[in-house]
Amino acid sequence: MTKDKGIIDIARQVIDDEVEALVGLKDYIDENFEEIVEVICECKGRLIFTGIGKSGHISKKISATLSSTGTSSFFMHSTEAFHGDLGMIQSDDIVVAISYSGETEDLLKTIPIIKKLGCSIVGVSGNKKSTLAKVSDYHQLIKVEKEACPLDLAPTSSATATLVWGDALAISLMNKKDFKPEDFAKSHPGGTLGKRLLLSAKDVMVSGDDMPIINCDELSKDVIKIISEKGMGVTFVKDQDDKIIGLITDGDIRRAIDKSNYFFDMIARDFMSKDFISVTPDDLASQCLQIMGKKKIGCLAVMQEKDLVGIINQKDLIKLGI
Repeated sequence: MTKDKGIIDIARQVIDDEVEALVGLKDYIDENFEEIVEVICECKGRLIFTGIGKSGHISKKISATLSSTGTSSFFMHSTEAFHGDLGMIQSDDIVVAISYSGETEDLLKTIPIIKKLGCSIVGVSGNKKSTLAKVSDYHQLIKVEKEACPLDLAPTSSATATLVWGDALAISLMNKKDFKPEDFAKSHPGGTLGKRLLLSAKDVMVSGDDMPIINCDELSKDVIKIISEKGMGVTFVKDQDDKIIGLITDGDIRRAIDKSNYFFDMIARDFMSKDFISVTPDDLASQCLQIMGKKKIGCLAVMQEKDLVGIINQKDLIKLGI
C-alpha cells in the first residue's frame, strides 16, 4: 500500500513540475517570439525543423502541427543533413534548430552550411549564451528551473515546454494568416471536419443504374420489388418523357395498403407523392444531412436543373462520418 502511494506521489510531482515549467514558459513569450512569428509569416519558402534525440521528436511534432495549420513545414534530422538531406533546403526557407543545451555538436555543424545556402536560422535553446543562440539569426529562450526527472537529466519538463511553445507558435501563425476551418479541412480531407466542409452532394450520391426509378404506369408489386432491390426505402417515379414526377416511400406503400382493398391493382401514379425535396450537386453533403434530419426523411433527390442526376441516402452519409 505504501509503495503504491509512493508511485502516485511521484506521478503527481512530475505533473506539478511540468505545470510549473509551462507557467514559467510564459515569461519567455516576448518580443523575440513576436519577431519569430513575423519572420515566419513573411517566409516565401518552407519552415524546416531540425534536432537530435528528444529535441528531434519534439521538432517532428511541431512541424506536423504547423503543416496541418497552414504553415508548410517538414523535419530534417541534423545528422542526416550531412548525408544528402541538406539538398532539401532552399534559399528562401527558414530553419528552426532545437537543442535545449544549445551545444549539440551534430546540429551546430550544420548551421554554417545552412547559412551559406541563404536560409535564416531560428535557434531554440535553454541558454541565451549558448553557441546555438550566438549563431542564430533569431533565438527563442525556453528555460526550465528543473527537469521532472529526479536526476535532472532526462529532458522532461524542457521537452514539454518546447512542445507547448510549438503549439503557441502554430496558433499564433494561424491567427496571423486568418486560417479558417475550410483551410484546415483541406489538410484533413479524411477527417470529420474535412468531410463536412469538402464533400458535396455529387461526391456522395448514388447515380446511374443504382438509382431506384420506376415508370408511372408500373404495377404496385413492381414498385415494392424495385424498392426492395435498391435498398433505399424509396423509388422515384418518371413519366413517359422520363421526367421525374413523384416519389414513393415505404410509408406511401403502407398508407396505400391501409386505404385500399385493391392495392395490387394500383399503379405507381396512384399512390406516389408529387412533392419531394431536392438539392443540387454542389450542395455540401453536411447540409444535405441537416435537411434530412430536419425533414425526417431518409433520402434526397439531387437535381441538375430539372433532371434527376443522383440520390443521397442518409445511411450512407452517417457511414462516411459526416
